[in-house]
Amino acid sequence: MGKKRSRYNGVFAVKGKLKTSYGIDYVHPQTGQRIRKILKGCQSEAQAAEIRSIEIADAARGVIKKAYGLKVSGPTVLFDDMVTLYLDTWAKTNRDYRTAKHRAAVLRRAFTGKLMSDITPWVIEKFKASEAKEKSKNTVNKYLSLGSQIYEKAIEWGKYEGENPFIKASRFKIKKGKKPGSLSPEEVTAIMSEIRNSVKRAMVEFAFNTGWRISEITRLKWENVDQERGCAWIVNPKNGESVEIELNDRALKIISDQERRGDFVFCHMNGEAFKTGLRDVFKRAAERAKVYLPPRKAWHILRRTWASMFLQVGGDVETLRVLGNWKDYSMPMWYADASRAERRREVLNRLPDLNGRKKAEIVKSKNLTN
Repeated sequence: MGKKRSRYNGVFAVKGKLKTSYGIDYVHPQTGQRIRKILKGCQSEAQAAEIRSIEIADAARGVIKKAYGLKVSGPTVLFDDMVTLYLDTWAKTNRDYRTAKHRAAVLRRAFTGKLMSDITPWVIEKFKASEAKEKSKNTVNKYLSLGSQIYEKAIEWGKYEGENPFIKASRFKIKKGKKPGSLSPEEVTAIMSEIRNSVKRAMVEFAFNTGWRISEITRLKWENVDQERGCAWIVNPKNGESVEIELNDRALKIISDQERRGDFVFCHMNGEAFKTGLRDVFKRAAERAKVYLPPRKAWHILRRTWASMFLQVGGDVETLRVLGNWKDYSMPMWYADASRAERRREVLNRLPDLNGRKKAEIVKSKNLTN
Protein backbone atom coordinates (compact mmCIF):
# COMPACT_ATOMS: atom_id res chain seq x y z
CA MET A 1 0.00 0.00 0.00
CA GLY A 2 1.46 3.39 -1.00
CA LYS A 3 0.43 7.03 -1.17
CA LYS A 4 0.33 8.80 -4.49
CA ARG A 5 0.46 12.53 -5.18
CA SER A 6 -2.54 14.07 -6.91
CA ARG A 7 -2.83 16.88 -9.40
CA TYR A 8 -5.58 18.30 -7.18
CA ASN A 9 -4.48 20.41 -4.23
CA GLY A 10 -5.13 18.75 -0.86
CA VAL A 11 -6.11 15.42 -2.42
CA PHE A 12 -4.14 12.19 -2.08
CA ALA A 13 -4.60 8.61 -3.22
CA VAL A 14 -3.75 5.42 -1.33
CA LYS A 15 -3.22 2.40 -3.54
CA GLY A 16 -4.31 -0.88 -1.93
CA LYS A 17 -4.25 -4.48 -3.11
CA LEU A 18 -7.79 -4.41 -4.45
CA LYS A 19 -8.57 -0.75 -5.07
CA THR A 20 -7.37 2.82 -4.73
CA SER A 21 -8.83 4.99 -1.97
CA TYR A 22 -8.94 8.78 -2.09
CA GLY A 23 -8.50 11.23 0.78
CA ILE A 24 -8.42 14.95 1.50
CA ASP A 25 -6.15 17.17 3.57
CA TYR A 26 -6.88 20.74 4.75
CA VAL A 27 -6.76 23.06 7.77
CA HIS A 28 -10.10 23.93 9.32
CA PRO A 29 -10.72 27.69 8.86
CA GLN A 30 -12.19 28.20 12.34
CA THR A 31 -10.40 25.73 14.61
CA GLY A 32 -7.02 25.61 12.90
CA GLN A 33 -7.11 21.82 13.20
CA ARG A 34 -5.60 19.79 10.39
CA ILE A 35 -8.12 17.46 8.78
CA ARG A 36 -6.70 14.49 6.94
CA LYS A 37 -8.97 11.57 6.13
CA ILE A 38 -9.93 8.90 3.61
CA LEU A 39 -13.31 9.43 1.93
CA LYS A 40 -15.38 6.27 1.94
CA GLY A 41 -17.01 5.52 -1.38
CA CYS A 42 -15.07 8.24 -3.24
CA GLN A 43 -14.42 7.08 -6.80
CA SER A 44 -11.92 9.61 -8.16
CA GLU A 45 -9.51 12.44 -7.39
CA ALA A 46 -11.89 14.93 -8.98
CA GLN A 47 -14.72 13.81 -6.71
CA ALA A 48 -12.44 14.06 -3.66
CA ALA A 49 -11.43 17.58 -4.68
CA GLU A 50 -15.07 18.59 -4.98
CA ILE A 51 -15.87 17.19 -1.53
CA ARG A 52 -12.84 19.01 -0.08
CA SER A 53 -14.01 22.32 -1.56
CA ILE A 54 -17.50 21.86 -0.14
CA GLU A 55 -16.21 20.98 3.31
CA ILE A 56 -13.88 24.00 3.40
CA ALA A 57 -16.68 26.29 2.21
CA ASP A 58 -19.03 24.97 4.88
CA ALA A 59 -16.35 25.37 7.55
CA ALA A 60 -15.48 28.91 6.41
CA ARG A 61 -18.98 30.29 6.86
CA GLY A 62 -18.34 31.25 10.48
CA VAL A 63 -15.05 32.96 9.64
CA ILE A 64 -16.68 35.05 6.91
CA LYS A 65 -19.48 36.12 9.24
CA LYS A 66 -16.97 37.25 11.87
CA ALA A 67 -14.84 39.11 9.29
CA TYR A 68 -17.82 41.14 8.06
CA GLY A 69 -19.37 41.66 11.47
CA LEU A 70 -22.33 39.45 10.73
CA LYS A 71 -24.19 37.58 13.44
CA VAL A 72 -22.60 34.23 14.18
CA SER A 73 -25.21 31.58 14.85
CA GLY A 74 -24.41 30.07 18.22
CA PRO A 75 -21.25 28.70 19.82
CA THR A 76 -18.64 26.95 17.69
CA VAL A 77 -18.37 23.41 19.00
CA LEU A 78 -16.56 20.53 17.36
CA PHE A 79 -18.69 17.46 16.78
CA ASP A 80 -15.90 15.37 18.37
CA ASP A 81 -16.11 17.40 21.57
CA MET A 82 -19.88 17.12 21.68
CA VAL A 83 -19.69 13.34 21.28
CA THR A 84 -17.27 13.18 24.23
CA LEU A 85 -19.58 15.36 26.33
CA TYR A 86 -22.59 13.24 25.39
CA LEU A 87 -20.86 9.99 26.31
CA ASP A 88 -19.42 11.29 29.59
CA THR A 89 -22.46 13.24 30.77
CA TRP A 90 -25.48 11.42 29.42
CA ALA A 91 -24.70 7.99 27.99
CA LYS A 92 -22.75 6.78 31.04
CA THR A 93 -25.94 6.87 33.07
CA ASN A 94 -27.61 4.62 30.51
CA ARG A 95 -27.22 0.87 30.60
CA ASP A 96 -26.53 0.86 26.82
CA TYR A 97 -23.35 2.92 27.24
CA ARG A 98 -21.09 0.39 25.53
CA THR A 99 -23.37 0.24 22.51
CA ALA A 100 -23.56 4.04 22.33
CA LYS A 101 -19.77 4.30 22.59
CA HIS A 102 -19.30 1.84 19.73
CA ARG A 103 -21.75 3.68 17.46
CA ALA A 104 -20.30 7.05 18.43
CA ALA A 105 -16.87 5.87 17.24
CA VAL A 106 -18.33 5.41 13.75
CA LEU A 107 -19.80 8.92 13.80
CA ARG A 108 -16.50 10.36 15.03
CA ARG A 109 -14.59 8.84 12.14
CA ALA A 110 -17.08 10.17 9.63
CA PHE A 111 -17.33 13.72 10.99
CA THR A 112 -13.94 14.24 12.61
CA GLY A 113 -12.74 17.85 12.68
CA LYS A 114 -16.15 19.22 11.74
CA LEU A 115 -18.03 21.82 13.71
CA MET A 116 -21.61 21.04 14.67
CA SER A 117 -22.68 23.70 12.17
CA ASP A 118 -20.63 22.06 9.39
CA ILE A 119 -22.75 18.93 9.34
CA THR A 120 -25.69 19.26 6.97
CA PRO A 121 -28.41 16.83 5.88
CA TRP A 122 -26.55 16.43 2.58
CA VAL A 123 -23.34 15.45 4.40
CA ILE A 124 -25.33 12.96 6.48
CA GLU A 125 -26.95 11.48 3.35
CA LYS A 126 -23.46 10.85 1.96
CA PHE A 127 -22.43 9.18 5.23
CA LYS A 128 -25.59 7.06 5.15
CA ALA A 129 -24.99 5.87 1.60
CA SER A 130 -21.35 5.09 2.31
CA GLU A 131 -22.06 3.06 5.47
CA ALA A 132 -24.89 1.14 3.80
CA LYS A 133 -22.39 -0.40 1.39
CA GLU A 134 -20.83 -2.41 4.22
CA LYS A 135 -23.48 -2.53 6.95
CA SER A 136 -27.15 -3.32 7.23
CA LYS A 137 -29.69 -0.55 6.74
CA ASN A 138 -30.98 -1.11 10.26
CA THR A 139 -27.48 -0.54 11.68
CA VAL A 140 -27.08 2.67 9.68
CA ASN A 141 -30.44 3.90 10.98
CA LYS A 142 -29.15 3.38 14.51
CA TYR A 143 -26.11 5.54 13.74
CA LEU A 144 -28.45 8.29 12.53
CA SER A 145 -30.59 7.98 15.65
CA LEU A 146 -27.55 8.40 17.89
CA GLY A 147 -26.39 11.41 15.88
CA SER A 148 -29.83 12.95 16.34
CA GLN A 149 -29.70 12.33 20.10
CA ILE A 150 -26.30 14.04 20.32
CA TYR A 151 -27.67 17.12 18.56
CA GLU A 152 -30.78 17.20 20.72
CA LYS A 153 -28.64 17.18 23.87
CA ALA A 154 -26.34 19.85 22.41
CA ILE A 155 -29.37 22.10 21.83
CA GLU A 156 -30.78 21.32 25.28
CA TRP A 157 -27.45 22.10 26.98
CA GLY A 158 -26.92 25.34 25.06
CA LYS A 159 -23.90 24.03 23.16
CA TYR A 160 -25.47 24.44 19.74
CA GLU A 161 -28.00 26.81 18.21
CA GLY A 162 -29.58 25.61 15.04
CA GLU A 163 -31.57 22.78 13.53
CA ASN A 164 -30.82 19.12 14.04
CA PRO A 165 -29.54 17.95 10.63
CA PHE A 166 -30.02 14.29 11.52
CA ILE A 167 -33.78 14.81 11.75
CA LYS A 168 -33.92 16.06 8.15
CA ALA A 169 -31.82 13.14 6.89
CA SER A 170 -34.10 10.32 5.78
CA ARG A 171 -33.99 6.87 7.32
CA PHE A 172 -33.88 3.60 5.45
CA LYS A 173 -37.24 1.87 5.33
CA ILE A 174 -36.96 -1.50 7.03
CA LYS A 175 -39.42 -4.22 6.17
CA LYS A 176 -41.07 -5.80 9.18
CA GLY A 177 -39.89 -9.34 9.70
CA LYS A 178 -42.01 -12.44 10.04
CA LYS A 179 -44.45 -12.69 12.88
CA PRO A 180 -42.70 -13.74 16.09
CA GLY A 181 -42.29 -17.45 16.68
CA SER A 182 -42.55 -19.06 20.08
CA LEU A 183 -41.78 -22.28 21.91
CA SER A 184 -44.17 -24.81 23.38
CA PRO A 185 -44.09 -25.58 27.12
CA GLU A 186 -42.64 -28.99 26.23
CA GLU A 187 -39.78 -27.38 24.29
CA VAL A 188 -38.96 -25.02 27.16
CA THR A 189 -38.95 -27.98 29.57
CA ALA A 190 -36.63 -29.89 27.25
CA ILE A 191 -34.20 -26.97 27.13
CA MET A 192 -34.27 -26.58 30.92
CA SER A 193 -33.43 -30.27 31.36
CA GLU A 194 -30.18 -29.65 29.44
CA ILE A 195 -29.04 -26.82 31.77
CA ARG A 196 -27.08 -28.17 34.73
CA ASN A 197 -26.72 -24.96 36.73
CA SER A 198 -29.82 -24.72 38.95
CA VAL A 199 -29.81 -20.90 39.06
CA LYS A 200 -29.62 -20.57 35.27
CA ARG A 201 -32.31 -23.22 34.93
CA ALA A 202 -34.51 -21.22 37.33
CA MET A 203 -33.89 -18.06 35.28
CA VAL A 204 -35.25 -19.78 32.17
CA GLU A 205 -38.41 -20.83 34.00
CA PHE A 206 -38.76 -17.35 35.48
CA ALA A 207 -38.55 -15.81 32.01
CA PHE A 208 -41.16 -18.28 30.74
CA ASN A 209 -43.55 -17.16 33.50
CA THR A 210 -42.88 -13.41 33.37
CA GLY A 211 -41.57 -12.48 29.91
CA TRP A 212 -38.86 -10.39 31.56
CA ARG A 213 -35.79 -9.45 29.52
CA ILE A 214 -32.54 -11.14 30.54
CA SER A 215 -31.07 -7.83 31.76
CA GLU A 216 -34.10 -7.31 34.00
CA ILE A 217 -33.75 -10.79 35.48
CA THR A 218 -30.02 -10.54 36.18
CA ARG A 219 -30.51 -7.14 37.91
CA LEU A 220 -33.44 -8.21 40.09
CA LYS A 221 -32.59 -7.55 43.75
CA TRP A 222 -34.21 -8.95 46.89
CA GLU A 223 -35.13 -5.43 47.99
CA ASN A 224 -37.25 -5.06 44.84
CA VAL A 225 -39.40 -8.14 45.55
CA ASP A 226 -42.62 -8.00 47.59
CA GLN A 227 -43.78 -11.58 48.21
CA GLU A 228 -46.82 -10.51 50.26
CA ARG A 229 -48.22 -8.33 47.50
CA GLY A 230 -47.05 -10.71 44.77
CA CYS A 231 -45.02 -8.24 42.71
CA ALA A 232 -41.52 -7.00 41.93
CA TRP A 233 -39.93 -3.79 40.66
CA ILE A 234 -38.09 -3.68 37.34
CA VAL A 235 -35.47 -0.99 37.94
CA ASN A 236 -33.93 0.95 35.03
CA PRO A 237 -35.36 -1.28 32.28
CA LYS A 238 -34.82 -0.95 28.53
CA ASN A 239 -37.49 1.75 28.15
CA GLY A 240 -35.97 3.74 31.03
CA GLU A 241 -39.06 3.71 33.27
CA SER A 242 -38.86 1.67 36.48
CA VAL A 243 -42.16 -0.08 37.13
CA GLU A 244 -43.87 -2.46 39.56
CA ILE A 245 -45.02 -5.69 37.90
CA GLU A 246 -47.35 -8.39 39.24
CA LEU A 247 -46.01 -11.96 39.23
CA ASN A 248 -47.84 -15.28 39.09
CA ASP A 249 -47.54 -17.85 41.88
CA ARG A 250 -44.93 -19.91 40.05
CA ALA A 251 -42.64 -16.91 39.50
CA LEU A 252 -42.90 -16.00 43.19
CA LYS A 253 -42.05 -19.60 44.14
CA ILE A 254 -38.98 -19.55 41.87
CA ILE A 255 -37.76 -16.41 43.66
CA SER A 256 -38.36 -17.82 47.16
CA ASP A 257 -36.50 -21.01 46.22
CA GLN A 258 -33.29 -19.05 45.53
CA GLU A 259 -30.64 -18.94 48.24
CA ARG A 260 -29.75 -15.47 49.49
CA ARG A 261 -26.09 -15.05 48.59
CA GLY A 262 -26.03 -11.29 48.06
CA ASP A 263 -28.12 -8.40 46.78
CA PHE A 264 -29.27 -10.16 43.62
CA VAL A 265 -31.92 -12.89 43.45
CA PHE A 266 -30.27 -14.75 40.56
CA CYS A 267 -26.50 -14.69 40.97
CA HIS A 268 -23.26 -16.68 41.07
CA MET A 269 -22.36 -18.84 44.06
CA ASN A 270 -20.26 -15.95 45.46
CA GLY A 271 -23.23 -13.58 45.32
CA GLU A 272 -21.96 -11.60 42.34
CA ALA A 273 -24.43 -10.63 39.61
CA PHE A 274 -24.25 -12.19 36.17
CA LYS A 275 -22.30 -9.76 33.98
CA THR A 276 -23.41 -11.22 30.67
CA GLY A 277 -26.59 -12.74 29.29
CA LEU A 278 -27.21 -16.47 29.05
CA ARG A 279 -27.50 -16.55 25.28
CA ASP A 280 -24.77 -19.15 24.74
CA VAL A 281 -25.95 -21.33 27.64
CA PHE A 282 -29.51 -21.27 26.35
CA LYS A 283 -28.46 -21.83 22.74
CA ARG A 284 -26.27 -24.86 23.55
CA ALA A 285 -29.00 -26.36 25.74
CA ALA A 286 -31.50 -25.96 22.89
CA GLU A 287 -29.11 -27.68 20.49
CA ARG A 288 -28.74 -30.64 22.87
CA ALA A 289 -32.52 -30.78 23.30
CA LYS A 290 -32.93 -30.55 19.49
CA VAL A 291 -35.14 -27.46 19.79
CA TYR A 292 -34.91 -24.91 16.96
CA LEU A 293 -34.27 -21.28 17.93
CA PRO A 294 -34.57 -18.31 15.52
CA PRO A 295 -31.25 -16.70 14.53
CA ARG A 296 -29.93 -14.01 16.91
CA LYS A 297 -32.98 -14.32 19.17
CA ALA A 298 -31.95 -17.15 21.47
CA TRP A 299 -32.99 -15.91 24.90
CA HIS A 300 -35.53 -13.38 23.64
CA ILE A 301 -37.74 -16.16 22.33
CA LEU A 302 -38.82 -16.76 25.94
CA ARG A 303 -40.31 -13.27 25.98
CA ARG A 304 -42.07 -14.01 22.70
CA THR A 305 -43.34 -17.31 24.09
CA TRP A 306 -44.70 -15.65 27.21
CA ALA A 307 -46.47 -12.92 25.21
CA SER A 308 -48.01 -15.37 22.75
CA MET A 309 -49.21 -17.74 25.48
CA PHE A 310 -50.62 -14.85 27.52
CA LEU A 311 -52.85 -13.88 24.61
CA GLN A 312 -53.76 -17.46 23.74
CA VAL A 313 -55.14 -18.08 27.24
CA GLY A 314 -57.38 -15.00 27.00
CA GLY A 315 -55.19 -12.09 28.13
CA ASP A 316 -55.89 -8.67 26.61
CA VAL A 317 -53.44 -6.42 24.77
CA GLU A 318 -53.45 -3.61 27.38
CA THR A 319 -52.57 -5.98 30.22
CA LEU A 320 -49.88 -7.52 28.04
CA ARG A 321 -48.41 -4.06 27.40
CA VAL A 322 -48.33 -3.27 31.13
CA LEU A 323 -46.88 -6.60 32.25
CA GLY A 324 -44.38 -6.62 29.38
CA ASN A 325 -43.38 -3.04 30.24
CA TRP A 326 -43.76 -1.70 26.68
CA LYS A 327 -44.22 2.04 26.24
CA ASP A 328 -46.66 1.73 23.35
CA TYR A 329 -48.84 -0.83 21.61
CA SER A 330 -46.66 -1.59 18.58
CA MET A 331 -45.02 -4.74 19.98
CA PRO A 332 -48.08 -6.04 21.92
CA MET A 333 -50.19 -5.66 18.76
CA TRP A 334 -47.52 -7.52 16.79
CA TYR A 335 -47.79 -10.44 19.20
CA ALA A 336 -51.58 -10.16 19.23
CA ASP A 337 -51.74 -10.39 15.45
CA ALA A 338 -49.63 -13.56 15.52
CA SER A 339 -51.82 -15.02 18.25
CA ARG A 340 -55.03 -14.19 16.39
CA ALA A 341 -53.91 -16.36 13.49
CA GLU A 342 -54.22 -19.40 15.77
CA ARG A 343 -57.62 -18.19 16.96
CA ARG A 344 -58.81 -17.57 13.40
CA ARG A 345 -57.85 -21.10 12.37
CA GLU A 346 -59.65 -22.47 15.42
CA VAL A 347 -62.86 -20.62 14.47
CA LEU A 348 -62.55 -21.65 10.84
CA ASN A 349 -62.31 -25.29 11.88
CA ARG A 350 -65.67 -25.00 13.65
CA LEU A 351 -67.43 -24.48 10.34
CA PRO A 352 -69.70 -27.41 9.41
CA ASP A 353 -68.26 -30.24 7.38
CA LEU A 354 -70.64 -31.08 4.55
CA ASN A 355 -69.25 -34.59 4.27
CA GLY A 356 -69.32 -35.35 7.95
CA ARG A 357 -72.72 -33.92 8.96
CA LYS A 358 -76.25 -34.42 7.72
CA LYS A 359 -77.91 -31.57 5.85
CA ALA A 360 -80.69 -31.46 8.46
CA GLU A 361 -78.14 -30.90 11.22
CA ILE A 362 -76.59 -28.00 9.26
CA VAL A 363 -80.01 -26.44 8.60
CA LYS A 364 -80.96 -26.86 12.26
CA SER A 365 -77.73 -25.20 13.36
CA LYS A 366 -78.31 -22.36 10.92
CA ASN A 367 -81.87 -21.79 12.22
CA LEU A 368 -80.66 -21.69 15.78
CA THR A 369 -78.10 -19.02 15.00
CA ASN A 370 -80.51 -16.79 13.04
